[in-house]
Amino acid sequence: MNYLLVMPKSLGAIDHFNIFPIGLAYVSASLKKGGFSVFTANMDYIEGDTYSILKRLLTEHAIDVVCTGGLSRDYRKLKDLIEAARAINPEIITIVGGGIISSDPLPAMRALDADYGVIGEGEITICELAGALDKGGEVSNMPGLVYRDGNALVQTPPRAEIADIDAIPFPDFDGFDYGRWVSSSGSGLVLTDRSCPFRCTFCFHPTGEKYRQRSFDNIFAEIEYQVERYHVKCFGLSSELFATSKKRVAEFCARIKQYGISWSCCLRVCDVDSEMLQMMKEAGCANIVFGLESADNTILKSMRKGITVEQIERALQLTYDANLMIEGGFIFGDVNETSETVANTLNFWRRHNKMHYLNLSMISVFPGSFLYKHACDEGLISDREQFLRDGCPLVNVSKLSEKEYSDLQSLITELRLHPHVPAGPIRIESIAPGGECDVEFNCRKCGTRSKLRVSFWFGMETRCPSCGLTNFIDPFESALHLLDKFSELLPGDPAVALWGAGGIYYKLISKYDFLAAERFVLVDANPSQKGLEICGKEIHSPDAIPGRNIKTVVITALSRKDEIHAALRSKYPCVESVMIPAFDVTEEGIVPVLKQI
Repeated sequence: MNYLLVMPKSLGAIDHFNIFPIGLAYVSASLKKGGFSVFTANMDYIEGDTYSILKRLLTEHAIDVVCTGGLSRDYRKLKDLIEAARAINPEIITIVGGGIISSDPLPAMRALDADYGVIGEGEITICELAGALDKGGEVSNMPGLVYRDGNALVQTPPRAEIADIDAIPFPDFDGFDYGRWVSSSGSGLVLTDRSCPFRCTFCFHPTGEKYRQRSFDNIFAEIEYQVERYHVKCFGLSSELFATSKKRVAEFCARIKQYGISWSCCLRVCDVDSEMLQMMKEAGCANIVFGLESADNTILKSMRKGITVEQIERALQLTYDANLMIEGGFIFGDVNETSETVANTLNFWRRHNKMHYLNLSMISVFPGSFLYKHACDEGLISDREQFLRDGCPLVNVSKLSEKEYSDLQSLITELRLHPHVPAGPIRIESIAPGGECDVEFNCRKCGTRSKLRVSFWFGMETRCPSCGLTNFIDPFESALHLLDKFSELLPGDPAVALWGAGGIYYKLISKYDFLAAERFVLVDANPSQKGLEICGKEIHSPDAIPGRNIKTVVITALSRKDEIHAALRSKYPCVESVMIPAFDVTEEGIVPVLKQI
């Protein structure tokens, strides 16, 4: 049989950043090592829609089996892929793996309507399954599977975790255009271990319960391969527990220093000390990611984090003093969350947000986690299949009332738009017609003056060449904001739509107070944002445009302006005028304006 392993478009995308779905690459490598006939496709790098891409690949390679996988949040992408494959060839066999299957196998299989699901680590299971499919063998005694038997689903006993993860072949990078992903993301990816011994309430580990580490010989053999093959100059180490011991950290630092590359890793705040941080800095570490989650000790205990606020405070300060970039985040909505614990975390965030890159979000109740089981037991999730189909929407498992929860969700959505780690004074030297600016700026910490080319509307993050800390550069803040100039093309219509409840909307409404007036209606096509309030404005679906007979729309989601403009022309005939934020160059400076498109 011929097997096609497919990464759907934007698989692994989180907050507009695409994480390489390395699990499929591991499975592909194992199948190829096993001698099976394997073809691969990363749809992010193939022109066309899912159906047309699949039709060409299935026909060209005479594919018998389509394999894919992902997390629970990827349900829609995986479902669309399976449906397209079946529409092309009703006899095609479909196999799905990853967290979406491992976390809650039976509901996932019913929702996806796949033929086989791989539970847990897939490298051994997929090869045994492929061997059975090739020879017409029996699968009922094969551990780690869920499969269809007529109209019924059968789940076999679990498969033991792979004890020696050094024995797993390196991921099939070439099969999924990893080199192009490295070029676009600016960083390579190395998995240094699997699973985690901790059991935080919001987590699920699809690779099993036993924590296992790769040997350094194995890790550095892969690093050398990626450096030589893909010219990787920066690595993100995907490790739940990088600092299991100071001795291991010291050995890693000694070995990676010779490559002259930069790298980032995840640390627990309780493992940090100044000596280790300095050692990591000298070995090329540029960025540390901390799992903070809350700044209230009651909630940290409820989450089973095994850390304290005092340890968080200490770790952040030590890391900042070591001139290492910090990333972390707080999540709201634990089962014991109250308005008081929310306030404690937000107050901490406000005190530290300009020093460190600290994200905010609501807790997601993902299948397989303690919170998911709790929500099911309490009747908060009554239909597990529908929960997947709906994209794993937010569920209030906290002690907050529904009104408090909704208000908090709105606040967090708005606060996420606040600029993180803003640079010191910025001066725009020049600006191109497309909006690319040449700017000078001061580092937020050491004051070093640097130059950079950056988008006027979107800005960007950059590391200071002197101290290494990240600064956010936003030329928009240095523009000349003239209310009359910005609003001169706006008609006096009773209602004007602002389409896009993101960062540019936030920038505009913070500079031009008149946009807060009731006649400006905020719309966004993201269903998860409907009903939230951003800067005092409720977010409506685009159906509000014909509902209020809106004739003028300002597109504030500039990254999607062509898509939104096409939707306005095809679906909303009442719209007569479409505008976008633009700029004029004057002797006094750069002046934001609105222009017709």
